[in-house]
Amino acid sequence: MFISDSQLNGLYQRERTTGNKWVVKAKQRGINKPVTVTLGRVDVIPVREARRLAKEKLALLADGINPNTQARQSREVDEQLGVSLQQALEEYLNLRELKPSTIKSYRQVVARSFSDWLDRPLRGITRQMVVKRYQEIQKGIAKRMAQPEKANPRGLAEAQKAMRYLSAIMNSYANDTIGGVPVLPDGNTVLVLKDKRARTKLKARKRFLDANERETIFEELSHTDHPEYKGKLKPREADFVFLLMVTGLRLEEAKQLRWENITELTYTITDTKNEVDHTLPITPTIASLLERNRSESEWVFPGRNNKAASMSSAVKNVSLETGIQFSAHDLRRTAATIAAEHGFSRDQIGRLLNHSDGNVTEGYIQKTTTALLPMLEVIEAEILGNYKYE
Repeated sequence: MFISDSQLNGLYQRERTTGNKWVVKAKQRGINKPVTVTLGRVDVIPVREARRLAKEKLALLADGINPNTQARQSREVDEQLGVSLQQALEEYLNLRELKPSTIKSYRQVVARSFSDWLDRPLRGITRQMVVKRYQEIQKGIAKRMAQPEKANPRGLAEAQKAMRYLSAIMNSYANDTIGGVPVLPDGNTVLVLKDKRARTKLKARKRFLDANERETIFEELSHTDHPEYKGKLKPREADFVFLLMVTGLRLEEAKQLRWENITELTYTITDTKNEVDHTLPITPTIASLLERNRSESEWVFPGRNNKAASMSSAVKNVSLETGIQFSAHDLRRTAATIAAEHGFSRDQIGRLLNHSDGNVTEGYIQKTTTALLPMLEVIEAEILGNYKYE
């Protein structure tokens, strides 16, 4: 039952068992059928407020606008504007052709650095929140990590990586609007780090192994298959680290080496950082290394469940056994440094390391295995000395 208001035509109390409600009931201009708009409960909304709200709805109906449709559209806009960081991440990853390792990195970094923000609307991440979280990531990692600092303060690289990922996600929504309303009213709030100059430029790491360190590490690698060897390093791990030392391959690239991409003279890495296949010649030493790791697996360095081994402990175990702190990328720099010391040019070393072309002319220079062989032989000779790694 509808009970009309004593002062305002179109305003009614609608009797309900759960409690009376204020409603507006009137025709929309251009439509003969009456429209009913619910305002709210009578015991909550005073009559004066109900009359004010009713006048607004009646004015809309007189202009040919259905308040119910308008409210529904407004709710839809609010829902779309409320896209969460988790939803934004998934859309960002789905829209781009990214390598599986890159996708994995995004998921891990976002989950690790912004786990409490995943359900938060992207537009609710403020500039102040970004600055505070940037500092928290650095301090948290610095407190947890026991190893000495390298080129940069502990936690700085991780904090910058986290903010770089968050910025990329936000940038994908920076120009989006829903119903004329910007998804990000304040734009990409990660830019506050640039505005406040809070983002310290990372120093390039220059660590490489000197001759004494190389000799110590090679000595350790060459003893792993001896019956009396008592160290933690496994022969397969030793071979993997040696491969990194003499080729300059990235860790992620070396562990993805498949038998199907190995011929009598060359081996090819297909899953590379710059997505350009990288083919290297097989030296006698590498031929022996490959032969002793021959197996039924598709991977040269197989892991569990028919996947490539993570090899995450290989470099760590060598460091523990020798007392020399180094990373896989330090081995890459070592190979490049040895090549440079023997007179190979920057361009030649870049082709060995499979760096992206530096300019247009560089794109016309074809990398051949024949051209790379002398460089690899020099690097091996420098590391092996008078020994053979067999």
